[in-house]
Amino acid sequence: MNNQEISKQLVCISLRNGIEIWLEEEKAENLKKILANSKESKFINIGKETINTADIVGIFTPQTMEDIIRRRSGQWKDKYGKWQDRGARPCPTCGRILPYGKTCGFCS
Repeated sequence: MNNQEISKQLVCISLRNGIEIWLEEEKAENLKKILANSKESKFINIGKETINTADIVGIFTPQTMEDIIRRRSGQWKDKYGKWQDRGARPCPTCGRILPYGKTCGFCS
C-alpha cells in the first residue's frame, strides 16, 4: 500500500481481560448491531477469534484508546488540552507547567 491510498478507519474492541482487538470500522458496525439486538451473552467470531459478548467492555476510537493509555501511565491534560507527565503541576503564579520537583524560573 502506498501513501496515496486511503487507509481504513480502525476501532478497538476492548475486552475485560485487557485484550484489544483492532477492527475496521465497517466490520465493527455489524458487531454493534449484534450487541444492540442481543438480550443475552453469546460467543461470536471476530476474525479468527471467538469471544464472549459479556467480556466486551466497549468499542472505542483510536483517540479514546490513546487517552486511556496515557491516563493509565499517569499523564493528565492541562487546561489547553496538552498532555502532561505525572507529577507536573502548574505554577501558582504564572500558570506554566513545571516538571515534578522543579520551581518556576520565569516568575520567581
